[in-house]
Amino acid sequence: QQIISTMETQVSNGPTSNSIPNGPVVSTNGSTDDSKTNLIVNYLPQNMTQEEFKSLFGSIGEIESCKLVRDKITGQSLGYGFVNYVDPNDADKAINTLNGLKLQTKTIK
Repeated sequence: QQIISTMETQVSNGPTSNSIPNGPVVSTNGSTDDSKTNLIVNYLPQNMTQEEFKSLFGSIGEIESCKLVRDKITGQSLGYGFVNYVDPNDADKAINTLNGLKLQTKTIK
């Protein structure tokens, strides 16, 4: 729980925030800079599976990892997930292509 609330704070503060715990995000090697490749995806349909999630975002580019977050007890989707792309350009492309996409009754963000 704690990790998520910290991430949400960082996201909502935007790039002008100085309170990022890991210091400034400066990287000479793009592949090690998770901030440019790791996306949080909100408002996923409840019945979406890990496979559907992966294939939707995998259609944009090569994925290093992805996780659809589920309730530990019920196994029910919590409606959000994480996608980590290999290439920061693919992460950008995913945002531009899939942000605002309507899936069933939800609009993913």
